[in-house]
Amino acid sequence: MRIADAQWIPATPHQTWDALIDPQVLQKCLPGCIEVRQLSPTEYALTLRTKIGGLEHDYQGEILLSDLDPGHGAMLAFEGMGAAAGLAIGTAQLTLAEKENGTRVSYTVAGMAGGKLAELGEAVILKAGEKILDKFFAAFVEHMSRQPRTAPPPPPPESEATGMANSSWSWAVAALVVVALVGFHLLYQ
Repeated sequence: MRIADAQWIPATPHQTWDALIDPQVLQKCLPGCIEVRQLSPTEYALTLRTKIGGLEHDYQGEILLSDLDPGHGAMLAFEGMGAAAGLAIGTAQLTLAEKENGTRVSYTVAGMAGGKLAELGEAVILKAGEKILDKFFAAFVEHMSRQPRTAPPPPPPESEATGMANSSWSWAVAALVVVALVGFHLLYQ
């Protein structure tokens, strides 16, 4: 299964990013979400109750973020396991870009299913995946439209250079080395 699409979000890229990684916002916007817990800065555990092909099941899952570029995008790997329904695994590539006084979130999701879920067929799973994404983004756009706009955070301060390049003695040491090399070369040739 593969789904590729884009959504316009009425918020700045940094606000959109912050909301996309906020477990409370995810829990509120994911359809059928029972719980989202952040286990680390790049790992989330979640419980979803979803109905696919007439079968309603609870799924325990994890989302792992990688290739983080805050405010611009990330790669996600996800897996969900339902006791009776089987397994759903996949990846998603998210890209955020400023567009028309908001943010364009582009995504490509690739997934596979196993167990009873796979027996439903790819067309049913694809339709259910699209429906889940549509409901998520509808709730997410509504949530973001109620948030006040904030300015992006200032860029991190440039780190102060360290080492010989910043030392007042560095040029004296470099000159002394050059003089020693020239002197050695002149005296012993």
